[in-house]
Amino acid sequence: MKAIDHVFKGTGGQIDLLNTLYGGSSQTTMNVAREDDRLVITMSAPGVRASAFNVLVEGNKLVLYTLLISQSSYQDGDENSQRLAVPMFLRVLDIPTFVDADQIEAVHEQGKVMVMLPFKDEEHLHRRIDIKDLF
Repeated sequence: MKAIDHVFKGTGGQIDLLNTLYGGSSQTTMNVAREDDRLVITMSAPGVRASAFNVLVEGNKLVLYTLLISQSSYQDGDENSQRLAVPMFLRVLDIPTFVDADQIEAVHEQGKVMVMLPFKDEEHLHRRIDIKDLF
């Protein structure tokens, strides 16, 4: 393959990426709904694969983000190919104290990613603190 072909392939990938960054893709939407036993966060971005969505629990924070990954294929996928990851969406939310952070789950369904934040049992929400007498 000629060097000029590499330039055009690389340039084409960059143009596609810039088109996506500057209006070529839909904006990620996020909605929060309360159900009887949990909160549900729904994220969607038309044209974005489910594998681009990421959900992390960092301490008492919930980190939601999508990455657009572009890979230059001018070397047909060998170790010389280049990858570029560009964040398209980022939200960092505090996990409420009434949510069981250990039970948070995420599912992909019909082009949407849903993050389920189950409520803790009522008995864990309220407890009496005994006052100790130090003297």
